[in-house]
Amino acid sequence: MSKTKTQTQDKRSRKFIFIPFCVLCQAFQAQGIVRYDFSSVMTDIIEEIMKHDLNIIQMPCPESKLGGYKNGLQRLPQSIKKYDTPEFREICMNCASEVMEQIKAILENGYEIAGILGIENSPSCSIKLQYSNNGAYRQPGIFIEELKKQLERDGIEIPLLGINRRGVEITLVRLKQMLDTDQVSVQQKNLNEF
Repeated sequence: MSKTKTQTQDKRSRKFIFIPFCVLCQAFQAQGIVRYDFSSVMTDIIEEIMKHDLNIIQMPCPESKLGGYKNGLQRLPQSIKKYDTPEFREICMNCASEVMEQIKAILENGYEIAGILGIENSPSCSIKLQYSNNGAYRQPGIFIEELKKQLERDGIEIPLLGINRRGVEITLVRLKQMLDTDQVSVQQKNLNEF
């Protein structure tokens, strides 16, 4: 495909954000997980993103890929320990590689990435929290863990923020803080979680 300059002004937003698949499609959550105010789309999160004029990239759902999408849509909730298998890790590594390809292309074309969102307590997409019968503990989801490895390997720093479904108000405050920060250069950002 050839690169030619357009004669009209390009008004595309120069900023992106990566979100978990289920933020735009709650049906891809495990059965019984969707108990809060969002039956289809996490509207509060999407509305905050839209206020900042960001291009939204929906990351793949590794849990739905395990055993095929038909089985993925029918799955029951499982702990990260049950998902931590060689087969599922491979799915997560492949999904992370797919996202990394997009991230690199975005950055190489001079665009900015405002952040990567995850879903706390998700065995795949949690940024830092898991839940067990003994309470919450710190551990990223397997997909996010694999994505962080690839980001670190390539020296790319992007802010990460976990969406807490039980505390969306706090998440919205942190999301706004993350999106309001100076967007000078994605390389100057810290890989710390908000």
